[in-house]
Amino acid sequence: MLAEVKFLVADYIVCALAVCVSISIGLYYACSGGRQVTTAEYHLGNRNLNFLPVMFSLMVTSQSSILILGAPAETYLYGFLATFIGFGFWFAYWLGARIIIPVVHPLRITSVNEYFELRYKSNRVRIFTTILSFMFWFIYLGIVTYGVSTAIESVLGVPIWLCVVIVSICSMIYTAIGGIKAVIWTDVIQYWIMLASVLAVLIQGSLKVGGGSEVIRINSKGNRLDIWNFSLDPTLRYTIWSSVIGNTAKIGFFPFAQSSVQRIGCMSTIKDAYRMFYIVAPLMCLSFLLAGSMGLVSYAYFVKVRCDPLASKFIKNPNQILPTLVTEIFQDTPGMTGLFIAGLLCASLSTVSSGYAVISSMTLQDILKMKWPNLSEKRSTIASKLTVLVISISTTVMALVLANIKGTLVKLAQMVMTIPTAPYTGIILYSIFCTSATSAGAIAGGIISMMFYLWMAIGNIVVSPPSVETKLAPAPLDMCSVNSTMVSYSERYNVSSYSAGVSNPDQSSMEGFNQIYGMSFQWFDFIAIILVFVVGLITSKIVGSPKEEDVDARYVLCFTEQFFPYLPEKVKHLLSCRSTIPKRRKQIKAEERQDKKEIIVLHEQNASNETRQ
Repeated sequence: MLAEVKFLVADYIVCALAVCVSISIGLYYACSGGRQVTTAEYHLGNRNLNFLPVMFSLMVTSQSSILILGAPAETYLYGFLATFIGFGFWFAYWLGARIIIPVVHPLRITSVNEYFELRYKSNRVRIFTTILSFMFWFIYLGIVTYGVSTAIESVLGVPIWLCVVIVSICSMIYTAIGGIKAVIWTDVIQYWIMLASVLAVLIQGSLKVGGGSEVIRINSKGNRLDIWNFSLDPTLRYTIWSSVIGNTAKIGFFPFAQSSVQRIGCMSTIKDAYRMFYIVAPLMCLSFLLAGSMGLVSYAYFVKVRCDPLASKFIKNPNQILPTLVTEIFQDTPGMTGLFIAGLLCASLSTVSSGYAVISSMTLQDILKMKWPNLSEKRSTIASKLTVLVISISTTVMALVLANIKGTLVKLAQMVMTIPTAPYTGIILYSIFCTSATSAGAIAGGIISMMFYLWMAIGNIVVSPPSVETKLAPAPLDMCSVNSTMVSYSERYNVSSYSAGVSNPDQSSMEGFNQIYGMSFQWFDFIAIILVFVVGLITSKIVGSPKEEDVDARYVLCFTEQFFPYLPEKVKHLLSCRSTIPKRRKQIKAEERQDKKEIIVLHEQNASNETRQ
């Protein structure tokens, strides 16, 4: 029998301290340094922030309630293979580092969408990608805010709408007044609180079950550790191929997102930017594995107590599985449930605040300054702060809307959130690697790609393919109690809906053309990105492609030069179809180094002259 939740005074104190620390950091940076009165300081920290805090901030921006609640829920329902999404993060950031950093860091741009105007000498693609970026961030922040609210509701019984409002207000306060410095340093503190809460759950949960070996034994028996699925069937929800390759394409947006570009811009050297991406990648993968391990501990615990909270209808939302475990294992330890909620709250606050900072910088650069290019520094900074306020209201509304969509946070994120990101990722790759790219090709490819993704996502949600939705068998129910009456496993829950290989959706819905909707949503992004290239190149061919020598080498890269740099020069030249881009980029770098040397010499001469005078 599962116990009722008891949130004690110590738990409230721990949560309150986490929120107070976040707001205090915002107040500190609002009153220190340059007092956030210039856009360079407010959005980029004057491009001279320390490497470590920016690295942690980049990592925490992608870690939120989606990770802390969604990954354990997916593991609980579908097995540990669900956590291999983390390897998608690893590959996406390592590949992304070789693509985005050498392009945007030398350009010293504030908004990633500025690149498209420079690349195409037109603002049409910039406007389109700005719309896609806004769509993503509003949906993403809505999901994150909703996710943490479901946990707080399950633990405290506080209405979801109130939780959403509290999270939005807290994030808005320290982001608006402290700028990117407050966001980054708050992210660092919040990361360690979040890590402490995750480790506490793993350790205490394992001890309650009987140790790590017992957790592994129970999950192995429950088929949660069957990870070596190399099936080529695209309709299966998780396979090695869909989890790694499919999710590399799905996560590919994050290295190119404004949040990453903003942190690249905060680095004083390009070497630090590369180092940041290369370290963040494996740490993100480790975070997913730890989060998935909490799902394994949850299943092992509920098998031990012989009461599945989801199957017994003790909870209605799979995202509440982990909060239910936490209240069970820490019911005799005051403050620990509060630590978990604080960790979850910090994970969400860090993402939401980073999102507010991102949208604020895009609003300034891609909307306000396009309309009023001569906007003063003071007015620009004030506008950025007011934008945060407006954004917080908008994301609050989005979170309340998303609260009505069923499913785990991971599926909600991967299905809905990535509708605008796949076209965006395709456009940026098309623009960087195709010298024949045109603005018409980028827009046409992006629109067709998004229409495909939207069509497949709606079809997948409506049809609910059996092979995608099949869940593993739940924990037993014979020790559950509903209204003080013991119920049997078969009486309380229809086992067939959770049994491996069996599912409830109407099989007739998968006949004929509807079979296409049986494809796992893990593959949607991969196909959508390819569509951008195919449609883009065809469109560019029709409207007329530019010659390679007419394309500015600062805005494009050669694929073989970036990913096979150690091949012999003759081989690289042949594989790149004798492209002149690598040679021209080297010439540009040499000229930039020479210019810097001349500036340094000039400064030294001026300093020497002033000393003599």
